[in-house]
Amino acid sequence: MKTTPKTAEGAAPEVIACSLKMLPQDQWIPASETAIRINPANKAHLHQFRQAFGDTVIEPAHLALLTAKRWPSTGVSLTVSFLEAIDPALATRILSHMNSWSQYCNAKFTQVPSNGQVRISLVGSGYWSYLGTDILHIAAGQATMNLQGFSMATAESEYHRVVRHETGHTLGFPHEHTRSEIVNRIDPVKAKAYFLANDGWDANMVTAQVLTPLNDSALIETAHADPNSIMCYWLPASIMKDNIAVAGGTDIDAQDQQFANQVYPLTHKILIKEHKDVKLEKVEHKEKNEKIEHKEKLEKIEHKEKIEKIEHVEKNLIIDHKVIDHKVSDILHPNPPIVVGPTPGQAPSGLEQRVQELEAVVTSLTSFIDSSLRPNLSKGALSNE
Repeated sequence: MKTTPKTAEGAAPEVIACSLKMLPQDQWIPASETAIRINPANKAHLHQFRQAFGDTVIEPAHLALLTAKRWPSTGVSLTVSFLEAIDPALATRILSHMNSWSQYCNAKFTQVPSNGQVRISLVGSGYWSYLGTDILHIAAGQATMNLQGFSMATAESEYHRVVRHETGHTLGFPHEHTRSEIVNRIDPVKAKAYFLANDGWDANMVTAQVLTPLNDSALIETAHADPNSIMCYWLPASIMKDNIAVAGGTDIDAQDQQFANQVYPLTHKILIKEHKDVKLEKVEHKEKNEKIEHKEKLEKIEHKEKIEKIEHVEKNLIIDHKVIDHKVSDILHPNPPIVVGPTPGQAPSGLEQRVQELEAVVTSLTSFIDSSLRPNLSKGALSNE
């Protein structure tokens, strides 16, 4: 769908608006079952629209969230791939705008080489996306989001207006301008004529895309419709009963931020991070204790080995000291010579004669020691004591 909002200078640049995609009717029940499996809370809100216009579009509805397509309130983490070859810088730029929602709610998009849960084409017609969990029912190799002609030359404002808008749909946020509060201001006749002339839509398509308000029982609503929501179309004053245009959003506004955080609270993300931090702290504390215990064990072993070495040295010193004491004692207090000789009246044999000679030598040495060495040794012994 194309609209042409006037700029401040009066120019009328072409602006491509979003068409929210829907699954074929035969997929509605399986898709609802998927949504319930992913988030059981969806079961209480399975309202589905039974109006189908072709196999491509459903009545839009946004930031009055269609709960049957919600992801778990604990958060959204989806993989993203591109169907065509893409400049890495362009992929990074698109992903950065998709992840702009993560500032306000627990949502994360991660690029993968292929077969992502979110599959983006840049060559299809228009800007569109399937809603929330419906993307899981799109066949592999087919786009769940289209960003016609996006390139590095595309204005930054379009990345804010379009990429963030389509990502909102993937998060499960429908169009804001189909809230009753806005739809009731639209003149149906003028709207049908306007969109037929500008977009080639027949009356049924205009009814589906613009004039059908969502049943309040099917929605989690913000208090009031937000005409400046990123999820809201620009609608010209010429089709409004009060002649006041609906500005439409160009970026995620304060009410969008608040609502997104209500649906996917950041507190879950913070709690998960805190849990991981606590777990990491426990692991680090355990590792630190193990290191301390290991160090203490090594110190005990080293201390034991040191004591054993000291005891060994002391033992050797004691042995050496005993040997020295024994030697000194032998010098200071020699044992009486053993007399070996013949019995009286018996002539000495050759051996006995040799013993007698040795005894004479010992006697001479003893006399020498007594007269010359013993006084000096005694003084030294006394001095040591």
